[in-house]
Amino acid sequence: MGMISGRVGGAIGGYDINANIENGVISGRIGGVFFGNDIDLKYCMEEGFISGRLGGAIIGKSVAGSISSNSISIRIGGVVDGNDLELKTEDNMVYGRCGGSTIGFDVEIIISGGRATGRLGGGVIGMDVTGSVTDVEQIIAGTLFAITYYIYRVNHRNSGGSSGRSGSS
Repeated sequence: MGMISGRVGGAIGGYDINANIENGVISGRIGGVFFGNDIDLKYCMEEGFISGRLGGAIIGKSVAGSISSNSISIRIGGVVDGNDLELKTEDNMVYGRCGGSTIGFDVEIIISGGRATGRLGGGVIGMDVTGSVTDVEQIIAGTLFAITYYIYRVNHRNSGGSSGRSGSS
């Protein structure tokens, strides 16, 4: 059985990722006990598909797309409220982009010797990746770390404390 565990972000801001991978099934949790999403994905490299769900049956996001040993192209969420995730692997690097050219984030993760390190987002706005990867394809590991950051951003995009009102009547 393969395993991924780690953190996207720091001690205060960020999410944990813990996932088990066995026989084309990815299960686990992104985030914590109260805030986060369950992982329920299935994939097959030979047939080139990945699909499933993040979160619960009612509140969550669907995942669907294509996968190979060195690339993945998936949609997380729906047509209106989702984003595309496009990643590739080369040597020990998983890289690509989630979202569009303006609204989205870059993915740069190095997976070597059972460790994952890297950056999601940009040099200023973004989060670091630290984790361990055991018996898991690089493209799967990179995808799960990128999805973790995506879920963190979705869950925190409206929690800035501002009501959006100007204060005048």
